[in-house]
Amino acid sequence: MKVCFIGACGHSKQAYKYLRTRANTEFVGMAPESSHEGLTVSFDPAIPFYTDYLAMLDEVRPDLAVVSPVFGHTGRVIIECARRGIDVFAEKPVAATLDELGEVEAAVRESGIRFCAMHYLRYAPAFYHGAKLVRDGAIGEVRMATAQKSYRYGTRPAWYHDSALYGGTIPWVGIHAIDWIHHFTGKRFLAVSTRVVGRDPEMAALCQFEMEDGLIAAMNLDFYRPKQASTHGDDRIRCVGTAGVLEVRGGEILLINGEGEQILRPTEAPELLEEFLDGGESVPPEEIFYLTRVAILARDAAARNEISRIEG
Repeated sequence: MKVCFIGACGHSKQAYKYLRTRANTEFVGMAPESSHEGLTVSFDPAIPFYTDYLAMLDEVRPDLAVVSPVFGHTGRVIIECARRGIDVFAEKPVAATLDELGEVEAAVRESGIRFCAMHYLRYAPAFYHGAKLVRDGAIGEVRMATAQKSYRYGTRPAWYHDSALYGGTIPWVGIHAIDWIHHFTGKRFLAVSTRVVGRDPEMAALCQFEMEDGLIAAMNLDFYRPKQASTHGDDRIRCVGTAGVLEVRGGEILLINGEGEQILRPTEAPELLEEFLDGGESVPPEEIFYLTRVAILARDAAARNEISRIEG
């Protein structure tokens, strides 16, 4: 399998870390999507470096492209790969606007390529096994879900301050929490109201969701985590059900139900990219497009200061 990398702004190194352990994988090229990335060499000197990603695609004809440019440009790269019949493993969000999302969906569907996005945090062991417990009925019928993403801001590239290049903190960071809420509960989103702190980039956001079957949900996210914190991020979800409560935090699962209180510390979960390449349990394209649509609508609800209805 011939693999190339387009951009290195997100989690492409995580993909590379797995792919270098996979038999019969050949790294045939790496290129930036634009000069905004400041990418001038490959992160592995053995990977040929190109300055023009389109020329690279046409020359090396890879089987798989790992796509991770500045976040606002991911959609256009996916479309170019699809036009060439190249399978794609892309950073999320996979589009920056609803119109572009429609174009990405059409390109993927019409080309017939294999397609997946880097929803890696669904496969973090505590989140992976926590979702299975909730969906298997460990807390009964879920009535409320709240999720959190909190990160240190640290030093970020200049393009974070350009909304056209960055795309927004909700699509970049909040989409993980949106994914957890949807995946844990199995319910679809009906509407969202959003408030944010700061602009270009948004430094904090609070989203309240109306969901199917009367379920209520919310997510909060921020870049205000102190540098003195012991970890870069603080990821959480709490699901309240008719027969118990489940929380995921700090790599642990706290489950309280009729059997008592348990703390679980799972350490194993599937590798997303492996599942995708081998036809296993990955995130299907239609779900990726749905999560992206919800994230974009949540971001835009803040800009319009109104409730966004979510269809589909």
